[in-house]
Amino acid sequence: MIRCMVFISAAIFAVTAAVAQEKSGDVRQRGFTVDKMIPENLESMKKDWNANSVRVMLKPNSVSRQGKMKTYGEGWDKLMKEMSAYLDKAAELGIGVILDLHEVPNDNQKTYSDDRKKQKTEFWHDRTNLDVAVKCWKQAAELCKDRKQVIWYDILNEPLDWEDFPSYVKVWPEWAQTMIDEIRKIDPEKAVVVEVGPGGLCWGFKDFPVLKGKNIIYSTHQYQPHVYTHQGISGLNNTDLAKAYLKMQQKWPGEFSDTGGGMWDKARLYKELAPMIEFQKKNNVRIYISEFGVARWSPNSADYVRDNLEIFEEFGWDWSFHAYKENPIWDPEYEPVFGENAKAKETTPVGAVLKKYFEKNSK
Repeated sequence: MIRCMVFISAAIFAVTAAVAQEKSGDVRQRGFTVDKMIPENLESMKKDWNANSVRVMLKPNSVSRQGKMKTYGEGWDKLMKEMSAYLDKAAELGIGVILDLHEVPNDNQKTYSDDRKKQKTEFWHDRTNLDVAVKCWKQAAELCKDRKQVIWYDILNEPLDWEDFPSYVKVWPEWAQTMIDEIRKIDPEKAVVVEVGPGGLCWGFKDFPVLKGKNIIYSTHQYQPHVYTHQGISGLNNTDLAKAYLKMQQKWPGEFSDTGGGMWDKARLYKELAPMIEFQKKNNVRIYISEFGVARWSPNSADYVRDNLEIFEEFGWDWSFHAYKENPIWDPEYEPVFGENAKAKETTPVGAVLKKYFEKNSK
């Protein structure tokens, strides 16, 4: 009976939240993530999928390494040069653009420890990262401020410090507020997206402060349970382990070890997302699932995607599916077969679910 009352209460709140957003005149963003600004891909995204937004993962450090540049800043400069043409095409097609600072182009990071966990802590103890991030956003805001199109500033991807885990990074609210304030000096209107953390989880919403300023959207990623969504992606191809995986594929719903283990189904997703739902309810804020997805060969992946989308739509959240023409592991245009990277000749089951929800962009 108690569980039933909780779901009824959640349903009433969800309807209220969705109606409030519709009354505000804001268009719900339903789209994909990408890692390159390729204008031609926007055309197929619109024509084939009816997506109305794209989240661009800006990776200046990766661009710098791939181009054998001397500094990470050169990678950022390259991305800035590409941005205008990309935004022009998005405006032409009526596609909103979420600019995600996926990497902060600070060369200090080259001196950090080789230990990836320690790197996370070193990042937050080095305040020059905030300085560089602010500089990047001031440049982006100058480029975007006068554009009459939907552009959001997703100020930092998956903030995480393992020393603060399982809470959000303790200095993150201060850093985020600084970035927001500097952006607002240049662009007072466009939405700013704040991923709460820790990392791609929503646990930090339990006590994350409401930041100052208007048009702030709070965000998380949704890959839980990771044991299910990431199964088979760690170097199994062309090995005996690949054969083992094919015998032990884990279906959705099912029992997974994430977050204390136990049964994972749609009801469990509600429970795991509860901190964010309560934050939205308490503070009347807009929520954006800036990434969610599943390795395409995961059994019953279409059901997993549907369960998530039903929740997102119920609470009026914006969302971006990971990913489009980025990596075959996550791309719904590829056959859902482990160990093969073949483009699907027909719409995949996950693709069919996504297209059903992308239809809402026309209503």
